[in-house]
Amino acid sequence: MKNIAILVYSTHHGNTRKLVDAIAMGQDDIDVFDITKEKPEDLSQYAVVGIASGIYAGHFGKPLVNYVKTHLCEGQRVFVLYTCGMPRAGYTNEIKSIVEESRCVYTGEYGCKGHNTFGPFKLFGGTGKGHPDAAEIQGAIDFFVGLKFKRMKVK
Repeated sequence: MKNIAILVYSTHHGNTRKLVDAIAMGQDDIDVFDITKEKPEDLSQYAVVGIASGIYAGHFGKPLVNYVKTHLCEGQRVFVLYTCGMPRAGYTNEIKSIVEESRCVYTGEYGCKGHNTFGPFKLFGGTGKGHPDAAEIQGAIDFFVGLKFKRMKVK
């Protein structure tokens, strides 16, 4: 049985998926679910759930948000990863509310720049080219390791 599930929604350039893949590499207690392809019916077997998304018009991907609204289980520890074109506060507010309403424990978040070609930015080749870079990817790994989820027991 796996201990950690990471739900990822990363559709344009795979920015957020890069963070998730780096965290999950070589970890045998992590299941990664690309919710554009697969949505697990039951998350109750996981003590920890990661919610990872690019930021789309200021919000986490709607399919991911809608999924976690109905699938988080009380008592789970939840962390958040995101990439965005323009770093600013507030991207995680909706997710934090869902976590609280689900009676889960919000354990932290990591966000960084990502390559963005949304809307008019596409005309100029986008913003944030080369992001997330190696330092930002390492930052995501360090964030995850700092959460100390290893060897947690599933209730």
